[in-house]
Amino acid sequence: MFALAAATLTACGGGTSELDRAPKSSSVTGRKYEDQFVTDYGLKYKGQDAGPGLVFIEGGTFHMGGGEKDIAHDNNNRVRQVSVTSFYIDETEVANIHWKEFLANLGNAQQQEELYPDTTVWYRELAYNEPYIMYYYQHPAFLMYPVVGVDWYQVQEFCKWRTQIVNEDLKTKDPDAVLYPAYRLPTEAEWEYAARAGYEQENYPWQGKSLRYADSRFTGAFQANFKRGRGDYAGRSNKGGSTLVEGLNDAYMIPGPIKAFMPNEFGVYNMAGNVAEWTLDTYRVLAYEDVEDLNPYRRRGRVGDPMQWDDSYGSASGLKNDGVDPGRLSLLYSTNVAKHGYNVFDPAGFDDSYDKWDNFKVYRGGSWADVAYYLTCGSRRFHYADSSSSTIGFRCAMTRVGSPKEKY
Repeated sequence: MFALAAATLTACGGGTSELDRAPKSSSVTGRKYEDQFVTDYGLKYKGQDAGPGLVFIEGGTFHMGGGEKDIAHDNNNRVRQVSVTSFYIDETEVANIHWKEFLANLGNAQQQEELYPDTTVWYRELAYNEPYIMYYYQHPAFLMYPVVGVDWYQVQEFCKWRTQIVNEDLKTKDPDAVLYPAYRLPTEAEWEYAARAGYEQENYPWQGKSLRYADSRFTGAFQANFKRGRGDYAGRSNKGGSTLVEGLNDAYMIPGPIKAFMPNEFGVYNMAGNVAEWTLDTYRVLAYEDVEDLNPYRRRGRVGDPMQWDDSYGSASGLKNDGVDPGRLSLLYSTNVAKHGYNVFDPAGFDDSYDKWDNFKVYRGGSWADVAYYLTCGSRRFHYADSSSSTIGFRCAMTRVGSPKEKY
């Protein structure tokens, strides 16, 4: 099981305290460790560095959920206090250029075809979106724009490939290096913690209620790429008309470049707007009642206790029990186990069964096509894991092992 195997190892470098560092000799036998085993146990280990593209997030306790009023009456994200351990998260959303790199490195035409983004997600029967179908992923003008049209299962393959490539390069530089943990999707708790950036009482990933910058250098400019209301995807043009319009346009009708807007206090870009993002969790309406308060995470739609299935909330939340094709899930399950040796429904391998309820995955953050309500840190929605959208992309995360502090 790749997730568990990779998670047992960590990357060289960084800083760690003497408390975490192994001594040269055993305190229980007096023998030197190097006489008993060599580098297998990482005696030269200096602490974990951030993997390529990642930002360190020091863990802590925060109030998860809530935000704007529950105008949709989803009743799916009440405020509760939880803790998350330290972790790493991508500084930006994964871009088209990164996905192209992924496909180019596969070297297998069939795999490349299976993992190619679905560009038809841009199609609308009553809109002329053909240019996006033809160019958004293919054209070099969009290389630094977030990849969309990729489903949750395809993202698992990207994470596996990224882990392999990064660790291969690490070993090439230093054969004795200890490997990084696996790249993966963030849990929704990690995602929200990173989005809030310490402002746990705020609605958005920044301080204050305004969607515009208060800083005098950017006064009037929007802090995120989103939809103001019906027909308003970017505001009025900055060209012509009143000078008061200057700076009031978020500039992007569709997703913008992955660094188009200012990062939050944790140094993470576009945690509100641009594209919404897949998380690791399976969606259940009442997950906030069921999950643990340390590193909360819902891996399965149904768990051992039938009282925690909350199937009866299907109609209220928009979950459709009959919306998932069991045959499709069976095919996905058997195909991925055969090809990759792990269960896509539970990569850690704790449960080899599968259920159609596992196909509902949480995505977080608003997108270029969402109104401000969905930009709030606490909003949560679901999408079928085997489906994709022009509004959903992703970013990766990585577990922090050992000390919760990055440096001492």
